[in-house]
Formats: sequence, C-alpha cells, structure tokens
Amino acid sequence: MTVKGWAITAGVGAAAGAVAVLMMPRTNPTRRLAAKAANKMEDVAWKVSDAVSSKMEELDL
Repeated sequence: MTVKGWAITAGVGAAAGAVAVLMMPRTNPTRRLAAKAANKMEDVAWKVSDAVSSKMEELDL
C-alpha cells in the first residue's frame, strides 16, 4: 500500500470513528473524553498559531 492509500484509509477510518462518537449520548464517557481531547487539541493549535504569528511579526514576514 502506498503512503497516499494509507493516508486515505486512515482518514476514512478517523471520520467513521468521529461519526460513531458523535452518535453516542452526551453523557457517554467516551464522548466526554473525545470532547476533552478535541478541546485540548484546539488549545494547542491556537498556541502554535500565536507562536508562529509572533515569530513572523518579529521577522517582518
């Protein structure tokens, strides 16, 4: 399997897993854990974005 094929398969699998988690009741521990993980990833993404922006401003890019 090529890297492209593997990436597509992994993406489809992740999407199917996300849909399955979203179909669970909100009180389900798995859904709560997934929500916490998503929130942490969003926080990290914002921190990285802010760090990159500040470095670009320092370099006048």
